[in-house]
Parts: sequence; structure tokens; C-alpha cells
Amino acid sequence: MANTLELSRHLATARLRDSRGTGALDVFAVAASAVTSWLAFVVASGTWMFVQRRDNPPELLLGPGGDPAVATSVATAYVVLAAFACALLVLPILGLGGAAARLGARGRARRLASLRLIGMTSREVVTMSVVESVLQAAVGLVIGVGLWLASTPLLGMLSFQGRHIGFTELLMPWWLWLAVAVVVLTLAALSTVIGLARVRISPLGVARQASNPALRAWRVLAFVLGLGALLMLGQVFLLDISVFVIGLVFGGMVLFAMAMTNLFAPWLLQLIARFGVLTGSAARLIAMRRIIADPRSAWRNVSSLGLIGFIVGVVSTLPLGAIDDMNPEELVIIYDIRTGAWLTLGIAVLVGAAATALAQSSDVVDRGDELVALDRMGVPPALDAAARRHQVLMPLVLTLGTSMALGGLVALPLMAQLDSLFAVTSSTAIVLAACLIAPVTLTLAAAEATRPLRRRAIGTLTRRND
Repeated sequence: MANTLELSRHLATARLRDSRGTGALDVFAVAASAVTSWLAFVVASGTWMFVQRRDNPPELLLGPGGDPAVATSVATAYVVLAAFACALLVLPILGLGGAAARLGARGRARRLASLRLIGMTSREVVTMSVVESVLQAAVGLVIGVGLWLASTPLLGMLSFQGRHIGFTELLMPWWLWLAVAVVVLTLAALSTVIGLARVRISPLGVARQASNPALRAWRVLAFVLGLGALLMLGQVFLLDISVFVIGLVFGGMVLFAMAMTNLFAPWLLQLIARFGVLTGSAARLIAMRRIIADPRSAWRNVSSLGLIGFIVGVVSTLPLGAIDDMNPEELVIIYDIRTGAWLTLGIAVLVGAAATALAQSSDVVDRGDELVALDRMGVPPALDAAARRHQVLMPLVLTLGTSMALGGLVALPLMAQLDSLFAVTSSTAIVLAACLIAPVTLTLAAAEATRPLRRRAIGTLTRRND
């Protein structure tokens, strides 16, 4: 064990000195873990705030009659909505943490496969990698706590239930802090173990870069059946049920729709890319070939942005201004829903941009040999940059389009049931445009931020760590 840890230290030092940029991936992994921890603490502390307010509801929730039971019921609905937003954000946030643990997986797999061939056991290889990932996640966790403390003044500017967020309301109990930390660190370890499964099974297969099998068409049938299930489940909103049950059913429908998208979208991406190779553009041809080679990875790079499409479908139907014939309590609720939706959307955009930057940085190092070969063949850097834009833009547009369509499908029954809170107005188009332009712009900017890393990768002919 001691020898394994010592070897891990030497390899980490060599990566930091590597001119191909593999050391930069460790820095990116720590940064991504910090963002993951920060957002996880923000979401958890916000949900904890609403739990505390449920026990001591603000006076505004008492209503005209001052009934405490009404206030408790409304405060409970806030907890349900907060838990729903938390559930929506947990998967993308944890996905970002998992991507940080898998960063540079192909280059790491080749190095570890070589170690297997010279005599290291499978357990030693996995242990060494897990220790590296957990240490990176732990450093990011500490930085994330600092970011959370620094962001509390900004969170205090937000108002819910007619009252600004207080710092003491965001302070979580020790067991909740510990739970978030354990989840983040466990995710890093599990992501590393899963990512290195091929190294444990077949080192030669990884070293030779064995290709991934094509995705099968059974995903289409599963997607169609899932759509039918969503339509049937939407009929529940026509029944006389409580707001609490409506929130639970709607949350379950959104999570199920996201799962169906994750199942179907990679296959659709593979199909579109196969037609996309019939083009006269060299940049588009390279991008489509890369997508066909690994559609799951291409989808995973932008899948966190799928949440944006679901949120946009609901946010676009929330009015920007006041609504006639609403009492002050109802106005506070609709404004709070809108604020929470915009906050969730902002976090989702941030996670999506960070995940894209992370994936593109990893891809640059993983494809270092390919970049060098293209450069030696005389391919200009602008062509590779254009190929990477196509490689990101096509899955991004597909992700937003599919998720927005499913989000609208899920929201239709709820809009019919709560037509006083949701309405398609002149502001809908404005909100849709803003919610689409911002994610696309930030994602493309995140992809372009890897240009210096590409130039650095081309500068060296071979990996010094292999």
C-alpha cells in the first residue's frame, strides 16, 4: 500500500510537469470539484432554510384570516418546491463531480494499463487512482466551503416569502454538512472505479483504444413507451388532489422525462451524425466522425444542459409582471416561484458551462496524438477549432430542443390545472430567446477557452508519462 501511494505521488508530480497539459487537468479537476461542492452546499442550505421556515412561517403566509394552519400548509408547499429544485440540480451537479473524477480518463487508462503490464495488480491500479481522485475532491470540497461562505451575502439579497434570506437560516446542522461531503467524496471514488473498469478487465484492450459498440434502436421503443407513460401520468392533474401531491407527481414526471432523454438522445445523436458525415465541410466531417466514435461521451458533455430545457419550458410561462385579481399573498407565491426558477436556471447554466469546459479540456489531452497528427499533416488550427465548435453545438442544440419539447409536454397538464399561475403571454418569446441564447453563448465560450491547451498539446510529439 505504501509503495502504491508513493508511486501515485511520483506520477502526479510527473503529470504536473508534463508539457502536454495533463497537469492542467488536475487543476481543472480540483476546480470542478470546488464548483460541485459549492453548488451542492448552496442547494442543500437553501432547502434547509425552507425547512426551518416551515416550523416558523413568516407572517405574510398567515393570510387575511391569520390562520397558522394555512401558513404551515403553504410553507410545506415551499419545502416541496425546494426539494423538487434540489432533486433537479442534484444529478447535473453530481454529474459535474463525476466528470471531474473521470477527467483525462483515456490518458490515465493508457498509463495505468502500462503499469498493469509491468506487474501491478488490478487492486493496486484502482487504489492508486481512487486515492488521487478523492484527494482532488477533498481539496475542491474545502475550496467549495470557502466559496459558499463568500456567496452568502449574494444569497442574502434574494427574498422569499416576503423576507430576505438570513445567514443564520443558511447554516446547516453538522450532519447535513457531513452528508454533502460524504456524497461528493463517494461520487469521486465511484466514478473513478467505474471509469477504470476496462483497465481492470483488459489492459491491452484499453491500451489499444478499443472502439465502443454502436447504440441499438431499442432505445427508440423505450422512448416511445416512456412518452405514453408521461401522457397517462399527466391525467392525474385532472383529479381533485392537493398541491402537495401535484408537486410530487410533477417532480416525478420531470425526473422520468430527463431519464428518458438520457436514454434516447445518444442514439439520436449517433443517427444524426451518420447523416452529417455527408458534407463538404472538413470541420463538420471531423466533428461528426468524433461523435459517431463515442456518442455517449458527446451526449454526456452537454447532458447537464438538458435540465435548462425543462426549466425553460416552465419559466417561459411565468409572467414577468404582476397579474390582475391577485391578492398580496398570491403575488408573493408567484414571484417566489419565478425567483426560484430563475435561480435554478442560473445554477444549471453554470454547471453546464463548467461541464463543457471540463469535457473539452479532457478531450484535448485525450486526443493529443490525433491533434499532433493533424498538425503534422498541415491541418490549420482554425479547422480543428471549427470542428470542436460543431462537436459541441450539434449535441447542444439537440439537447435543448429535446428537453424543451419534453418539458413543455410535462408542463401542459400542470398549466391546465393552475391556469391562474401559468400563461403564454408576449413575454414568453422574450424569455425563451434569453434562456436559449445565454446557455449557447456560455457553452461555446467554454469550449473556446481550451485553445491555449490545444496549442500546448501540439507542441510535444509524445507523452512523457507513458
